This record gives sequence, C-alpha cells and structure tokens, in this order.
Amino acid sequence: MIEIYRADKYEMTVRRALEGVLSHFSIDINDVDLEMDFLDSSEMKDLNRESRGIDLVTDVLSFPSLEITLPFNYEDYLNDINPESEGVILGEIYICFEKAVQQAKEYNHSISREISFLAIHGALHLLGFDHQNDTDRDKMEREQEIIMDSIGCSRNMSDDEYQKTVEQYFSEEYKKEILHSSLGNNDQLKSEEVKGEIRCGFVAVLGRPNAGKSTLINYLVGQKVAIVSWKPQTTRNKILGIRNDNDSQIIFVDTPGLHKPENELGKFMMRSVTAALNEVDIVLYLTNAEKDFNYYDQENVKRYIETGKKVVLVVNKIDRVDPPKVAAILSEISKIQGLSAVVPISAIKGKNVEPLITEIKVLLPITDRIFPEDIYTDRSMNFVISEIIREKALRLLDEEIPYGIAVSINKYEEREDGVINVDADRKSVV
Repeated sequence: MIEIYRADKYEMTVRRALEGVLSHFSIDINDVDLEMDFLDSSEMKDLNRESRGIDLVTDVLSFPSLEITLPFNYEDYLNDINPESEGVILGEIYICFEKAVQQAKEYNHSISREISFLAIHGALHLLGFDHQNDTDRDKMEREQEIIMDSIGCSRNMSDDEYQKTVEQYFSEEYKKEILHSSLGNNDQLKSEEVKGEIRCGFVAVLGRPNAGKSTLINYLVGQKVAIVSWKPQTTRNKILGIRNDNDSQIIFVDTPGLHKPENELGKFMMRSVTAALNEVDIVLYLTNAEKDFNYYDQENVKRYIETGKKVVLVVNKIDRVDPPKVAAILSEISKIQGLSAVVPISAIKGKNVEPLITEIKVLLPITDRIFPEDIYTDRSMNFVISEIIREKALRLLDEEIPYGIAVSINKYEEREDGVINVDADRKSVV
C-alpha cells in the first residue's frame, strides 16, 4: 500500500512514479507498505537536523525500515509486515516541495518531472540502492533513467502534458478516490461557501491503547469514521473526524494509542502520533477510569504541556467505576500544573460530552471554516466501509482473527432503496 500526504495536485504523479519503481522490480503493490510526504523548507531542515545532524534543506530524504534484497521475495519478510495492510514495511520518503520547484527551474524541466525523479530516487533508497561510491551511483542513476522512461516522463513535457499522460494511466474510479482523499489539502476548498469566522481548529485525540478514543470521535462527529474494538492498537491510520455546527468546526485527529514501540510497525505508528502533534491546536488526552492514572499517563500529559499545546485531560469510562474512584483520579490529576481543562465523561453513553465540546470550542482560534459543512472525514468511502467491516470482524471472530486483518473493497453501489451493496475480500496475517 502506498500512502501519500500533502501532494495536492501531484498525488497521481507521485503514485505513478512509485508504482513504476515497484513494477520495474516485479514487486506487487499490495505486498509492500511505504509512505511519502511533502515538507516545506523549515520542516526538511528540522528533519535533517534531527536525523542526520546537518543544518541543510535537501530535496529528498528516505528512511528505509529494512534491508531489502532484490529480487524481492515477500516470504523473506514475514516478521516485518504491517498486519492491517499485509504489506512489508519498506519505510518513508520525504520531498521538499520548495526545493523541487527550485530545481525544476534550474534544470529547465517541469515540476512533475522533478517530483517524479525525486520520488523514484527515494524509493530506490528504500530498496537498498545508494550512491556512496561511483559504481553504486552509476547503477542507481541507470535504474532511475530506465524507470523515468517506463512511466513516460520525458524531459521536454510540460506539467499539463505529463498530467494528461498520468490521468490516462489511472482509471476514472481511482481519480475520484484521489480527489476525495486530497480534500484536506486542497486550497480550493476555502471557497466563499466555506468562509465565515467561527471557532475552528485541529484537535489531536491521544491516550493509551483502549482508552476509548475512537468511540469518542465517532460520538462527537455523529458518523462512523474510526474503528472501535476492545483489542488495543487497532487504529493504525490518522483519521480526521469533523464536527460541524453553527458556531464551530472541530477537526479531530485520531491517532494510534501511545505504547512503547517494540518493532518497525510500532515505530511506524508512533511517528503518526508525532506528526499529529505538529499540526494541532489542542491535545485531548484520554485516560481510562477503569485503570489508575499512573506515572506513564502523568509523564505523557506533562510532555504535551511542555510543548506549549493546550491540553484537555478527559477521564473516560466513568460509567464503569464507582464515584469514589473517579474522585480519586481527579484528585491525582489536580496536581498537574498547566492543564487547560479536565472533564470526566462516558463516551459510549454520551455522558458529559457536551461540556467537553464547550471546553474545546473556547480554546480554538477564531477563523474561517477549513472544510465545507457537509464533509465529516477526509477519508474515501472505500476506506470508511473497509474500517466498518474490519471492526465487525474483530468483534465477532475474536480469537479466530489476529490484529492483522485487512479488508479490500472491490466495489460498492447504493441501491434505490438506500441500501449499499458491498463486494469485499478479507485478508489476515497469522
């Protein structure tokens, strides 16, 4: 599975390049997991400083998760599989968009060609290619040229010309998915109908596994957007749930539960948490009233406060414990300095959720709506349907199915009576 973030109109261009790399080496796109994100200059400089100890803005950075041996054999990496997608975790690629634009001008070719080149370059690094010496450099450059030719990205093509070539490659249904999934990054959404100053901003919903984060988001949004299961760590993706009313728009970011990463998948999930924090106005930290507010919770909350973020601490599942225990937890929480609010709730019953919404609104900035009022998630319908099916499988099959279950939607159609017919396949990693 290929996940691409903040690519805007170049998403199909990037995906075509990455699929071209995988195809060149006869790697099934469904057998691997890789992520690609676009950064601005300051973000790339920070990433270089943190990861490489250099204070520079570079065009592309790759972070391989594994040492890959070609030809690629899926069976060789069964211990390094993302159980949700069943893909071998290759790693991440980061491209500095400003640097790409600058280099496109310097080399006198299109931005699409430069971005395609950088995406291919980054993907080759994930597959073990490097340019530490002349021999390795020549080999890598040769592969890059072959792949660029294979995807039809010639030097004399303009952006518009190459975009048409890419569009011909992808199906109409896929292009619709790309359009829907890029809604959150598309500046065109900020049209006249979106404008109007209200309380609006991003809220990261964080907490330890099984604290009830997904249940809370689904209740607040009023739609099913996040998987709910008693199995911990079943939320793998950042999912936006958007609550709209007359005076506010609250955009919730649902992240994996906080836990100590013990493998590449754990590290992959924790990077989602870090990325979420960089983009939000408020941190909503959930703790489970059935469990003590322990040292781990305290340290997490203090760390979020130290970042300068507004932190709202939510004590969830108060319907499952006696009032004296809730009081004891609140007393322990009162010792922490710097919290913006503390609210005890029951997400599953909706108890005390309205006061929580009020507290969130007060802390949000006054600005224009970011999304139209009829949008409640930035995920495609295929993704939402697959998450609902996955939730039911985890709940009903319990011991028979591991955490690693993935659902592939082949097609769906809405009948005249409003019922949606879904054709889906289930895959699981044992």
